[in-house]
Parts: sequence; structure tokens; C-alpha cells
Amino acid sequence: MVKLYVIDGPNKGQLWQLDKDTLFFGWGSANDIRIKDPSVSSRHLRIEHREGLYFIEDLNSTNGTFVNGERIIPGYLVEVQEGDLVTVGSSLISLDAEFSISGTPVHKVPRGLKQLEKVEEVGLPKDRPMMVMKNLELIFKLSNALMQSFDFQEILEIFMDAIFDCLRRIERGAVLLIDHGSNEVKEIIARSRIEGETDHIRYSKSIVNRVIKEGKPVVMADTATASDTDLSDSIRSLKIKSVMCVPLISRCHVRGAIYVDSITEPHGFRKDDLRLLMALATPAAIALENALVYSDLERMVENRTRSLKEAENRLRKSEAQFRAIFDNMEAGVIVCRVGEGDHDFVIIDVNRATERIDGITRSGVIGKSLKDIFPGFESIGVLESLKRVWETGIPEQLPERLWEQGTSTEWRDFDMHRLPSGELVIIYRDITDKKRAEEEQRVLERKLMHSQKLESVGILAGGVAHNFRNILQSILGNAEYLQLVRAEDEVVKEAVRNINGSVDRGANLIYSLLHFSRLGEDFQLADLDLAEIIWDTYKIIERVLDKRILVTMEVEDNLLIRGNERLLSEVFMNLFNNARDAMPEGGELTIRAKESNDGAIVTISDTGMGMDKETLEKMFDPFFSLKEVGKGSGLGLSTVHGIVEGHRGTILATSEPGKGTTFTLTFPLFKLLSGGEAEKALPERG
Repeated sequence: MVKLYVIDGPNKGQLWQLDKDTLFFGWGSANDIRIKDPSVSSRHLRIEHREGLYFIEDLNSTNGTFVNGERIIPGYLVEVQEGDLVTVGSSLISLDAEFSISGTPVHKVPRGLKQLEKVEEVGLPKDRPMMVMKNLELIFKLSNALMQSFDFQEILEIFMDAIFDCLRRIERGAVLLIDHGSNEVKEIIARSRIEGETDHIRYSKSIVNRVIKEGKPVVMADTATASDTDLSDSIRSLKIKSVMCVPLISRCHVRGAIYVDSITEPHGFRKDDLRLLMALATPAAIALENALVYSDLERMVENRTRSLKEAENRLRKSEAQFRAIFDNMEAGVIVCRVGEGDHDFVIIDVNRATERIDGITRSGVIGKSLKDIFPGFESIGVLESLKRVWETGIPEQLPERLWEQGTSTEWRDFDMHRLPSGELVIIYRDITDKKRAEEEQRVLERKLMHSQKLESVGILAGGVAHNFRNILQSILGNAEYLQLVRAEDEVVKEAVRNINGSVDRGANLIYSLLHFSRLGEDFQLADLDLAEIIWDTYKIIERVLDKRILVTMEVEDNLLIRGNERLLSEVFMNLFNNARDAMPEGGELTIRAKESNDGAIVTISDTGMGMDKETLEKMFDPFFSLKEVGKGSGLGLSTVHGIVEGHRGTILATSEPGKGTTFTLTFPLFKLLSGGEAEKALPERG
């Protein structure tokens, strides 16, 4: 009994006995032979047996019926014999033949049919639809799967799964791509059904290179029948029986190739397999290129992200360094921007030095108006200078300014700059200590000059005094002789008295000169109570004070110092006399002495005539005096100054014309001196 065999297709290997004279073939339930092939119509064809012959009739099927590669006309009976190959949909069937195709054994071979050549000719002719339904569904599903992924390796795996699933007759396959850098063809993924070959296969490079160069597929169903010019050494050495290679084309450029072959059996594929592979290559090429582009984009994004992170880290580090420098600057820094209206400026940042110098907090001033926080800026010209810097972009520096805010008075200098970003920066320094140091330096220089002048005058005065004393002694001796020889002459007596008076005044001047010239000499020191010296000196001068002078004494006891009693008495005697002479019409004399952290402080104030600034600057100069000629030598205050400094003390004077004068003297207390220092003699002046 004749049988119907399925050589290839969804029902591959299945057979049916033709036991009726008429049988219907299709996938519908009413058919005698039901086949599970979606490309076959519900009632595809009719098989009829008449007088030992078999006929088939195409029942207007969708995809048609083919006998030995030729399409039959629907509605007409066509005779088929044993060994004929019938194509319905994607299935290949035969009537009771015996030959093998793709490893499937079939029965006998009638009519001398050359089975391999016959199989090679079997396929979809030009007037048949390009792909059966199953292949169209496969292409659609694969395209969707490929387009849904941007993972390069995942796309390759999906594609290879699809090839090996739909082309079951191939044994090996590989995807090869052109490297953009080296322009070399590289195997990206490979797969093999042959045991031992998994991740890499040996393929025909000549076939691959030819496909990539020409951009056209190459197919050899049986290399044994190919000409020598088409064969390469690799095909021979690898013993390839059949090979198929199609280009991967995207955007009109060949990106690589898909290579499949069989090394055990010839005719490992059909012609429609080539068409299917070419159809699958298009979405695969696009998907692979998209994946490569996406991969490149990912690398670009990754590199860009890494660059941005590195830049961000550098920026963060730079900002941290800037902030550290900004906050640790000794100078105050105010950063501001232009506000709204009348060139107002708004604070956007200040450093720690600004907080420390001006007693403000950063959080309390940010966003506030500059002139509201620093109202004194306008009066010293900072705001005006800042406006010019904002308009011109040229930095400006303000020289030293006396800054007054609240009860504090300080010296500051200012620098103004405009940043490229438009912000304005004010850098200022509190130079009060510098100004004080400069002033102290000037005072020390004046004191040094004064001391040197006193020393020079002292040397001169000493020499003059000795010579002048010799002259006075000679005058006094002659006067005594004259009085002795003319004792009874009244005129001579009167002249001698005048001479003696002048000699006495000259002697007093000599004494002052000698005393002034000896200020640099060592004197005996003793433990003294400064309060007792002040009281004892006052008691001496009290008798000659004008009764119209009101004296106030506020002197603390036990002001122990180390000094010379005679010299200190001379200091206070001189100052008391000067106060008396400054108040010829009466006034108030106030004498205070107390202990403080700095030592013993003595102030002697009068309400007399006072002195102007020029007089104050010269008052300690030797031989400078405002008294009438003959009433003062001008050495009193110079001597006082030298004695006070000789006791490691200080003397300062303040005065205004018509408002009196105040002398302030400071002496170190004995308890503040170390033992060695207390035993030393008075140091040299200057």
C-alpha cells in the first residue's frame, strides 16, 4: 500500500497510508490527512486513486501546491508517481520513495530519479510567495526580539538561537563583523552542533571575505559539484560539504557576514533557507549596529560621566581649597553683587576674618544691603570706589582710613576688585596695631633723639659748668678782697653785695648744669614708699603756695618702689613749682597716686594757663622755658624727664591752653621687679 511521507516541515517524519480512493489534505478537522502547518490551507488539496494511478488537485490553496518544483494549476488533476516530491506550504512530502534527505530515510527510488539533484531543485519558484507563514512569523518575532534589546551579546544569542532553530540542517554557524579600527573581520559569536566545537569554529575565510567584498550572498549546496575556481583551500581542508554566507548590510554598508555550513552531509539547506537567512540578516544587521551605537553611546556617556565626576571632584577640591584659603585669610573679605536701585550692593558671602573683625555672623548678613550692614563705608569713600570698580572693572585701592563704628575706632585699608563673573570683592585689613606700632616707633625715635640730645647737652653742660665755676670763684675772690680792703666804703659794699648775688645765681645755675650732666651716673637705690616722698615734698612747698590755690591730695599708702629719694623729691618739687607758677591768679592743684597693674601711677593736674601743641612737643627739651629771662634755666622738665626714665618710669603731659596741664608719671612697683633687677643701679638714660 502506498504511503505519504513528510520529508521536511512541522510534521517531519510523519506518514499516512493512502487507503481510500479519495482523501482530502489540510489542517482543518474535516480532512482525511491533517497536517499542523500554518502555511497550509484549511483544505489544501485532494488525493484521488484511479485504476492504480494517483492524482492530486490543488483546491485553490493560499500558498499553492508544487510537484517536483513546478506549481500546479488549481482545480486540475495532476498525476503523481512514487518518488515525486510535493511541496505544500513549508512541508515537503513524497509518495513512497526510498532515499535520504537531511538524514530522513524514505523508501524506494522509482523511475531512476536522481534524488539529490531533485532535492536541490525543490523550492519556492519565482511566482510563489517569498516566504511561507511560518517564516514570516519567525522574521516578525525575531525582529521584535532584536529591536527590544540593546545588549550586543544578547542580540547575538537571540539571533543564533533563531538560526539554529529554523535551519535544522546546518551544523555550524557564526556571525562575523568588520572591526572599525583595524578593518579586520572578527568572529563575534559561533555555535556548532558538532561535539567539541562550541565557542569557536574554523570557517572558510575566502567565502566570508568574498561576501563582505561583493555584498552578495554565496551558497554552495554541494561543494563536490562546485568548480575548482569556486573552491578554496580552506573548504577542502575543512571538508565542508555545503556552505551558505550572507552579508550583514545596514545603511547601505556591509557590516559583516552570517556564515553557516555543514561538514557531514551535502545539501544541508534548501534555497528558501538562503532567502530566510537573508531576510533574518537585515533586522540582525540593524539590531547589531544599533547595539554597537548604543554601546558606543554608553561608553561615551560613561566617559562623559567619568569626566564630569572627575571635573566635579576637581571643582569640589578646588572649591574646598578656595574656601579654606577664603576662611583662613587674615584680611576681611566681603563678596557682593549689584542690587536694585541707586547702585546698592547686596552681600553674598563673607569670610571668618570679617566675622571676627566686625563682630557679625555670615548667616546674619548674606542677602543684606552692604550699606545697611556697614554704614560707615559711605563716609570713608568705600561705596563710591566700589561703584567705579563695578562700572570700569579697574581695581582700586583706598589708602589708610580711620574707621569708626559704634564706640570703636580703627585704622583700615581697602582693595576693591570685580570678578569675571560680575561679583565685587572688598578686601580690607585692620591695621590699627600697625598704626599703633608705627606711632610707638615714632615715640621711641623721639625719645631716643631726646635722650641723645640730653646726653649731648649734659656733656656740654658739664664742661661749661666746670669752667664757669672757676670764673665765678675768681669773681667771688676778687669781690671778697675788695670788701676786705674797702670795708668802710658803702659804695664798695653795695657793689660787693650785688656781685655776691650774681655769683650766687651763677652758682645755682652751675649746680643745675652739674646735676643735669650727672643724670647718666649711677645713684644709690633704696626701697622707698613713693607716697611718703610725695607727702614730704608737698609739705616743703606748701608754705610758699598761694592761698588762692586749692590743693586736693588723693595718695594711697604703701606704693613701694626702688629708687633714689633725693632725685624723686626733686621731680615732684619741680612739678609742684611749675603748677604753682602756671596759676598766678589761683586755681586747683590735684595730686593723685595709686597702685595699678602697670605699677604706681601719679597724676599732677592744675587748672592754669596750659600749653599749646607746639609747646608740649618742646617742653622736655633742655633750656626751653616760657618764663621770663632770669626766672628759669629751662632745665627743670628736662631733668625731671631724665630722672623718671632713669627709674624705668614714664612721664606724659596733656594740656590745652586755658584749661590747665596734667602730668602722668608711672613707676614700676618693687614687687614687679625681679630680685636681680631690684639690686641694680639706675640704668643709663636712653
